[in-house]
Amino acid sequence: NAKSIIDYLVWSYQIMPVIVVGIHSDNRNSEFIPKDRSLAIDDSKNKGEALLLTNHIKNEIFPLINEKYRITEFKALIGHSRGGAFVANTLFSENKNMFNAYIAISPGMHYLDNQILNDAEKMIINKTDFNAFYYCSYGTVGSLESYFKPQIETLDSLFQKYPNNTIVWRKNVIKNTTHWGTVAPSLTYGLLEMNRNFQVDQLLLDTFVNNKEKSVSEQVKNYYKKQYKILGYTIPMTAGNLRYYGNEYVEEEKYDKAIEILKFSSEIKPGVNTFAEIGWAYKNLNNNSEANVYFKKAMQLLESGAMDWDKEKTERWRKIIKDEMLK
Repeated sequence: NAKSIIDYLVWSYQIMPVIVVGIHSDNRNSEFIPKDRSLAIDDSKNKGEALLLTNHIKNEIFPLINEKYRITEFKALIGHSRGGAFVANTLFSENKNMFNAYIAISPGMHYLDNQILNDAEKMIINKTDFNAFYYCSYGTVGSLESYFKPQIETLDSLFQKYPNNTIVWRKNVIKNTTHWGTVAPSLTYGLLEMNRNFQVDQLLLDTFVNNKEKSVSEQVKNYYKKQYKILGYTIPMTAGNLRYYGNEYVEEEKYDKAIEILKFSSEIKPGVNTFAEIGWAYKNLNNNSEANVYFKKAMQLLESGAMDWDKEKTERWRKIIKDEMLK
């Protein structure tokens, strides 16, 4: 489920590229729950194994991913139901810095006489430095959602009462969904909101473009500076993201906006198609001289071979640019 949704969101430039790591659970009743601190560690009734799972992630999974894949330092933890309890148990503990983002879907945090929620309350009241994004959701249909709702609302009340400028807290009520029906929409909304806090997305960019008092690039820089203070980590925009967003403005015939965004993209990484698209935007504004400037830039970059394209793609773009260039 997560792989399919995330693959689609990455493909459509809605979130940053990520690697999905699915962790199989043999016994979710114990593996996601911490030890009960009211019992002795060796008590046969004290069956919580969350620490084993934490150590497995930290000492085995992380090194394996580091060895086999090209990655950044960014990490997110996503869990549903009892898995959401593990998410909260990780964030509200000494392991809070294992992940940059936490997404809990219909989490059950009542186990062990509210031990997890009690830990959360202490850390929130003490204004702990979290440097994290935390998203919780729940549905509105069925007994489980009725039971989990007050737990999430308790967290929400704590964050409202004790504001903390080192955590981004997001509560989302997925209306008309059950405990199981809330998974897919929560994944989507949680990931979109997560991405928006670490990386400028199309929604934010649209807001910046409509603000005429400052340039888009200045607003982007200011946003990243603000988010870094909260989260301690941000993800730069890519030239590909900006080109995709710029093309959206072309489709809407908002050519001035398209030009600003596409030029921003070319500053990060020049591209034949980016320069050509700027030329098309100028052409649609009847600014033929500027259009030709960018068509020529596109052709020069194409002829330099810097794009590392195959012969067929190179010839196709050569013909496109020649046909568009104004005599």
